[in-house]
Amino acid sequence: MTYTLIIDEQQTNTVILPATLQASRQTSAAFGSLVTPCRVISSPRLVDRVIVAHDVARCLSIPFAADVHVFLTDEAVHFGPLVGILTAGFTKSLHRPVGSRSFFFAKLLAQEKQVGGFAFLFGAPHIDWENGMTNGYFYTERGWERHTVPLPNVVYNRLPNRRVEKEETFQTMTKTLQTTYGIPIFNGCFFNKWDIYRRLAAHPKAQPYLPATSAHVTQHTIEQFLARYREAYIKPADGSLGRGIYHLAKKNAYECRFRDESGEIQTVLFPTAMAVWHHLLAHAPLHRYVIQQAVPLLAVNGRPADFRVHVNKNEHGIWQVSAIAAKIAGKQSITTHMNSGGIVKTLEEIFPDAAEREIMLARLSDAALTLSRCLDEASETLIGEIGFDLGVDQQGRIWMFEANSKPGRSIFKHPKLKDADERTARLPLAYAVHLSKTAITEPEALWPC
Repeated sequence: MTYTLIIDEQQTNTVILPATLQASRQTSAAFGSLVTPCRVISSPRLVDRVIVAHDVARCLSIPFAADVHVFLTDEAVHFGPLVGILTAGFTKSLHRPVGSRSFFFAKLLAQEKQVGGFAFLFGAPHIDWENGMTNGYFYTERGWERHTVPLPNVVYNRLPNRRVEKEETFQTMTKTLQTTYGIPIFNGCFFNKWDIYRRLAAHPKAQPYLPATSAHVTQHTIEQFLARYREAYIKPADGSLGRGIYHLAKKNAYECRFRDESGEIQTVLFPTAMAVWHHLLAHAPLHRYVIQQAVPLLAVNGRPADFRVHVNKNEHGIWQVSAIAAKIAGKQSITTHMNSGGIVKTLEEIFPDAAEREIMLARLSDAALTLSRCLDEASETLIGEIGFDLGVDQQGRIWMFEANSKPGRSIFKHPKLKDADERTARLPLAYAVHLSKTAITEPEALWPC
């Protein structure tokens, strides 16, 4: 339940709560990382409101009135949560603080009205470590605004790429937030394909969904994979958006297809696996690549199709499917990615028969939820959101090709996926409420001794 937080200009040093919250003996109020002593009283006249005296609100740096959650500990009343969304690439413009990504973050932050609490955008330069404060970007009815607030209760990592994520500044900052301040961070890093495969391959429930994969791209593994599966993909373990992918096939010769620097699909034939390997070695850092079994996919209008299944943890910390869409490969393309000419279709467009569609929806959802739980169990970090690329082969078996911890948003350009777009923006904030409550009231559940 959320409560409308009212900042009272008449009261001093007082917080008034509804009697239903059953506050007792609390002697302070908290917002984010700040705590201030005050008088805490209850009123039977309040039902869905909490009143905070203006001086208490000022001490806590509460930026404005809003609908909030209230969490009680033995010592304090916590208002919020205060959710920090971490990113990089800030500009000097208040109207477009992160350039072209400002619209996405505005939609994300606008969901706080549905969820309750305060959410803001920030980067490494915006933290005042000496005073434990953050000068963050809030999105309100008036547009973008900057407010100085305490360090947040929880951080949602939306750093834009691996290069930024690996910078020492961000590594040090996230470590300090977690270890010094005890602030949980979810989706803290981009996934590595081999690491994800290795973790899932150790889980019996995940194994049926995994195509054969190896981190050793050699002449021997190329021969082995093509002899067994006839086709294979070689792709960067840390890649995204379909960049740097090679499709291999064993026909009369060894065929290698790839997208060149100008975006054109090239096909090169080789007499031996050794020749293929030497070609790849000259063009790609194979020690950072994986080789994966190619699967003959379900086709739509003669073109291969796979499915993006977006899953999120909700306000109870439980995984749920938040979006599903089909991606159909472009003409002659080796992947279904949008930047390679792929197009997005809804399940209704792919499966007009309602019964067939419901069966496919249930099977894809079950696969994604199973994989999410397996990955969660195998991970040492907090995960609240995953974008899976799942395929269905010509015999109806479901396969997992990739898992993304910072899934792209290109599928949501489809006009019939507007509700899914909003849902996938709202759920990370809902999960942040769950994480905040847990960190405040049951910290041992997040950081067991």
